[in-house]
Amino acid sequence: MRIDLKKSGPVLVFFLFLAFLYANGFSRTDLSSDFSDYYEASRNFKQGKDLYSLDALSEVVQEFESGKLKIDQIFDPEVFFRIKAKVENVGSYIYPPTFAFLLIPISGLPFQVASGIFFTINFVSLILSLFLIGKLVGREKSFVFLSAVLLLSLRFVENHQNNNQVGFLLLLLILVSVSVQKDWLSGLVLSLAIVIKITPAAFLFYFLYKKRPMVIVYTIVFALGWIALPALYDLEFTWKMNQTWYDLVLDKYLKSPALRAWKNNQSLNSTLSKYFLAYSDLLNQGRFGMPFTTLTVNQVKIISGILSLGIAGPYLYRVYKGASEGFVLSGLFFFSVIFSGISWIHAFVFLLFPTAFALSKLWPEQGEPLLIWEKWKTNLIKYRSATIFISVSILVLLLNRSFIGNIAEEAILMFSFLLYTSLIQYVCTFYSDRTT
Repeated sequence: MRIDLKKSGPVLVFFLFLAFLYANGFSRTDLSSDFSDYYEASRNFKQGKDLYSLDALSEVVQEFESGKLKIDQIFDPEVFFRIKAKVENVGSYIYPPTFAFLLIPISGLPFQVASGIFFTINFVSLILSLFLIGKLVGREKSFVFLSAVLLLSLRFVENHQNNNQVGFLLLLLILVSVSVQKDWLSGLVLSLAIVIKITPAAFLFYFLYKKRPMVIVYTIVFALGWIALPALYDLEFTWKMNQTWYDLVLDKYLKSPALRAWKNNQSLNSTLSKYFLAYSDLLNQGRFGMPFTTLTVNQVKIISGILSLGIAGPYLYRVYKGASEGFVLSGLFFFSVIFSGISWIHAFVFLLFPTAFALSKLWPEQGEPLLIWEKWKTNLIKYRSATIFISVSILVLLLNRSFIGNIAEEAILMFSFLLYTSLIQYVCTFYSDRTT
């Protein structure tokens, strides 16, 4: 039996690529990762132990502000490692109690087994997300296209896998919610995404745009149900942990943009905090000459508000005047990263959709030959904004420690270069959408 490589080749390459990613990621599931925090939180939930420890950072900052510790002492080995241990433990689990509760079925298993199951669930979510993305941008059966999207986002995908994060599952829940036509189902899956992590709430705007208000109603109702679900296990503890989550996580983030404004955090608030708030990154600011100037928390909040309005305002105006669904969704995925309290490298897997949206402008139409340079040249010139978008994606791929070394990568992460590259790509989507 002969295999038609022309027809089967793209499918084979796509699944070989996925198989390589799965094998590479699965081989690391026995190592410490973000799942370690989820796993420990779930075990703590069963034992009735506190899930959070965000007050540790405040204690460290108070030591400096009170004069008990001097900033030049941070490089004393005894002080450095004590602070490092505290800082790295701050908010190791920052999700609502519901997520820890939902992981109880696997948290009773040995860590390596539970980690492998969680990784596999997320990897299947990635595959399903790619197919949904292909459908939403009109490239449903183009396996070469999906492989290209995956390759362009490889740095984020690989980092997500190394950290055994929950982002792929969130991505799938969001894509399912915007793809299905039943309002109750859209509300059910979106509410779960929101209860796991607040940022998917941005996609409620999509349903305003689509004039589907019942989805918003269902989302609120189901979200309350998800929040209350752990009470079936332990009412008093669930109430206490939900209150603790609000007080120590949500409320502190709202009051202080400095919380977890570390080198790897690329969000807008984190960037401003690293630039202008002392002690926001105790371990790295001194190494890179930060803060550039010291401002108050309120001043940083004002700057953040002005910049947020400047970023989101044009998007809202464009949507009001008329925009494609691809543009609307791309903007919301960008906002989920830019305006999030925490945007590590793995959080940028949300840019899989905007990347596909931009690449779809350059990709030959269905049935056209793929390897015709003249067609590519025409599209690259015609859709310059999409060309810039993809060029930035390639740049991000190259600017990693494998090519530039650890020190250079640490420096550009401290200056939040992923925030700036994502902002450039965000602007590109405005010009890409004009050609639709």
